[in-house]
Amino acid sequence: MTAYLIKRLAMLPLVLLGVALVVFLIMSLVPGDPALAILGPYATPERLAALRAELGLDQPLPVRFARWLGSLLRGELGHSVSLERPVLDVVLERLGPTLLLAAAALALGTLAGLGAGMLAALRHNRPVDRLVTLGVVLGISLPSFWLGLLLILVFAIWLGWLPASGMVAVWGDGGVLDVARHLVLPAVSLALVAAGVIGRLTRGAAIDVLGADHLRLARGRGVRERRVLMVHGLKGVLARMVPVIGLQAGFVLGGAVYIETIFQWPGLGRLLVDAIAARDLLLVQGGVLVLASAYVLVNLAADLVQHQLDRRTLGQ
Repeated sequence: MTAYLIKRLAMLPLVLLGVALVVFLIMSLVPGDPALAILGPYATPERLAALRAELGLDQPLPVRFARWLGSLLRGELGHSVSLERPVLDVVLERLGPTLLLAAAALALGTLAGLGAGMLAALRHNRPVDRLVTLGVVLGISLPSFWLGLLLILVFAIWLGWLPASGMVAVWGDGGVLDVARHLVLPAVSLALVAAGVIGRLTRGAAIDVLGADHLRLARGRGVRERRVLMVHGLKGVLARMVPVIGLQAGFVLGGAVYIETIFQWPGLGRLLVDAIAARDLLLVQGGVLVLASAYVLVNLAADLVQHQLDRRTLGQ
């Protein structure tokens, strides 16, 4: 386990360097003049030239990347032109709400997906299995943003049970219960697709694991079925599903971009949408880099958990 951990940690800087390069190239190849988009069509040539120099747009692409990479190594992400604040301060300020939303959605999706998949596997080829499979397919098929709008219409407008937007009420106390009420609808919107993917793959993994020879041997030796399922079966299923859950963590982080926009959630995804509209390149690059780095770290943690649950993969 220690050797595997050292190997993965040694690869981490290269992965993050690749992420930084891809983010920089994508933002640099976007058509149009960012300086003109920021200052408007009536800006003087002098002001445009000054802003291009400030943003480094007058430099060759390799030089611009080297300068940006150097600032990253110093722990700096540049200065936001649209907000007139350091990018790192803005990103860290908005990262907390995004992580809260993503963690809640991932927890809901994981619990619902594992539960539905195990139930379908235990009732294999029965009406319950077919019903759960139908629900899983619907969950995968429904776009999160469409579901979010539907939930707002039903639970916020028609029934009035939950708030439709924001993270806290305007006249509320901003406490835990206030945040929790605002969190329900966006978290459920994000969790549905993740639950569908996890549920579908859990069903297949559980059918395979529950029919394994060592579980049949345990049953033959008189071990209670509940212990067989909870101790041996569930551990084997989790060992296979942890990487899938890690991938779904990336989905909920990426899906936060449009879910936060729909629900006006004050997170990093909504910030990125505003930054793209303002053509604030350094802010977009910094925000995307932080989200991508979080995704890489989550998948690293998922791999380590999988190896801890199933030592047979250590030799791979």
